[in-house]
Amino acid sequence: MKREDVDVLVVGSGAGGLASAVSAVHRGLKVIVAEKEAVFGGTTARSGGWSWIPNNAPAKRAGVQDSVDKARTYLKHEAGEHYDSAKVEAFLEAGPKAVDFFESQTSLQFDLGPTFSDYHPTAPGGMDGGRSIVARPFDGRELGKEIKRLRPPLREITVLGMMIGSGKELLHFFNVTRSPISALFVTGLVAKFARDVTFHGRSMRLMNGNALIARLAKSCFDKGVPIWTSAPVRTLIRDDSGRVTGAVVNRPDGPVEVHARKGVVLAAGGFPQDSVRRKELMPHAPSGHEHVSPAPPGNTGDGLRLGEAVGATVNTELPNSAAWVPVSRPPMGNGLLGTFPHFVDRSKPGVIAVTRSGKRFVNEAQSYHDFCQAMVKRCQEEGGPDAELAAWFVADHRTFRKYGLGFAKPSPVPYKSLVKQGYLIQGKTIADRSEERRVGTECLP
Repeated sequence: MKREDVDVLVVGSGAGGLASAVSAVHRGLKVIVAEKEAVFGGTTARSGGWSWIPNNAPAKRAGVQDSVDKARTYLKHEAGEHYDSAKVEAFLEAGPKAVDFFESQTSLQFDLGPTFSDYHPTAPGGMDGGRSIVARPFDGRELGKEIKRLRPPLREITVLGMMIGSGKELLHFFNVTRSPISALFVTGLVAKFARDVTFHGRSMRLMNGNALIARLAKSCFDKGVPIWTSAPVRTLIRDDSGRVTGAVVNRPDGPVEVHARKGVVLAAGGFPQDSVRRKELMPHAPSGHEHVSPAPPGNTGDGLRLGEAVGATVNTELPNSAAWVPVSRPPMGNGLLGTFPHFVDRSKPGVIAVTRSGKRFVNEAQSYHDFCQAMVKRCQEEGGPDAELAAWFVADHRTFRKYGLGFAKPSPVPYKSLVKQGYLIQGKTIADRSEERRVGTECLP
């Protein structure tokens, strides 16, 4: 068997893995990143890519008034009996330092989300904005040939493959038929997108989680850190004392023993596509198949199993084993259903959410996590522990054409095919379609 000797082996190529690799190589260590899938980026590359870090540098540059005491108060309130003082203090101290390091030493640059509030901004220590940051848009051409190995964004939340930023950029798309300025802005983006597809086969204007991964990967490549793809880790190697000293990695050219002098970082993600562990940790989903996830199909809990195999344990005492988000299943062609996460729809003006009873169950503007917890609770109150966990977004035609709804885009994009396929239900009154609610836009955590 082939052998490689390094200081650090990183398992997984999402934001956690690549950030670890960049940090290690900047300390003079030799690093290899091993990724099981054929593309790098993990779930992060499909995500919004936002980070919640109090007292971050972009906020300070913008004059945001925050403090460690205020953030600590907020976390104490939110965590309740699960508050871990040591972890919180480490996070509050290291978080701003990490932002400073990446902005000053690597290709990663951040923008502030001034209107992205804390999940509970009215809670003690909460803020209306200033703690959430996102990677600055990135030109994919800077990755050179490696752009072909970058995981593309989630198709369902793009416009024909074009990524759209949050905030002002999204508002331009909503106002494209009503504002000449917005129309000009969107036309320019579409023209650049068409150019990129023609010459590169995909958008080169990377946003959100895709930009975060691209910037971290660029920082790895600049320092000579290889990212092995199609290279799953099969087992960890331990010495006679039980210390983990490496791993066996199955590369396309055969297995390799990677010996890591300083350690192995397990950054292979959670278990969103592991139905067995979902069944164990989600009592309201007894088969493990009740939920769908926008995470990549390869995110199956490998890191957890590798850790358990050498004596680690998974904490099962926390009240939620996932960050819930409502999801609908748009038709994607060839009989396949997509996975559309409703991060924005909940708070669009004129949109409400109802359960099968036709009653609202939550303030739709609350966080997606709160939304789904309220949905599960109400569905079980109305239908018992075995009830279908589903809800429907309802809006009038004017709201729908102005803002869109889920996978259905705003005017002037046509939508009739989605009505025929059952993704959308249209009627002159709510009662007109009440018997057909079941085939509407279901929202699954």
